[in-house]
Amino acid sequence: MPKAKDELLEKVKRDFPCDPALQEVHYARLKIHEQTKGMSDQEYVEFIRMKAKKVMGRDSI
Repeated sequence: MPKAKDELLEKVKRDFPCDPALQEVHYARLKIHEQTKGMSDQEYVEFIRMKAKKVMGRDSI
């Protein structure tokens, strides 16, 4: 695992030690935050749309 991922996982485990579901959500939120630093609002919206298309498996978003 890359060091940055290890650090994020350790942080979420400390923040939510007894709740694996919240660890997953918190990790995803932190990862998105890291990936979108410095983006304009429009770039951020397009990034989220791109990710949603991948999850949904379609181009209707």
